[in-house]
Amino acid sequence: MDFTKTHLVLLIVSTTLLFAPTTDAVRTTQARVWTICKPTTNPLLCYKTLLPKALSTPKFNMYKAVDVEIEEAQAQVIKTGAKIANSIFTSSDKNIANALTICKEQYGNMVDSLIEVITLVSKRNAVEARFKFSAFISYHSSCEQAFVESKNAIPPFADDAKVIYDLGANILDILKAIEDRETRLAQH
Repeated sequence: MDFTKTHLVLLIVSTTLLFAPTTDAVRTTQARVWTICKPTTNPLLCYKTLLPKALSTPKFNMYKAVDVEIEEAQAQVIKTGAKIANSIFTSSDKNIANALTICKEQYGNMVDSLIEVITLVSKRNAVEARFKFSAFISYHSSCEQAFVESKNAIPPFADDAKVIYDLGANILDILKAIEDRETRLAQH
C-alpha cells in the first residue's frame, strides 16, 4: 500500500512540474501585466490584483484584466458597504449618520453599476462599459461629498474608500486602453 502512495505522490509531483510555468513564462506574464498596469492610476494596486490571476489564466488579455479588477472592486464595495451599514447604527453624531446613510445608498448604486459593466465587458463592448462605469466614480464622489458637507468629517472607512476609488480609476484606465486599441485596429 505504501508503494502505491509513493507512486501517487511521484505522479502528482511529476505532473505539477510538467505543467508548472517556466521562469521565462512567469517573467513574460509579469511583463504583460506590468504593460497593462503601468499607465493606470494606481499601477501597483493593479499589478497586485492582476498578477495572481494572470499566472493562473491561459491567454490572459486586457478584457480578462478588466474582469479581474471589476471582481476586486465589487468585493471591496460589498465589504465597505457592510462597514457603512454597521457604522450607521453605531454613530452618535447625526450629521455623520446622515452622511453614512447617503454613502450606503451610493455604494448600493456602485454595485448596480458594476453589474451593468460586467455584462458589457462580457459582450466586449469597452466603449459602452467605460461610459456606464463613469457613474461608479460619481457615486463614490457623492459619498465623499456627503462627508465634506457634514462638517468635513472623515469617513470611518476612508482607507477602504481610497482602494475602491483606485480600483475604479484603474478599471476606467484599462477600458480606455481597450477602446483605444480597438479603435487603432479598426482603422487598419
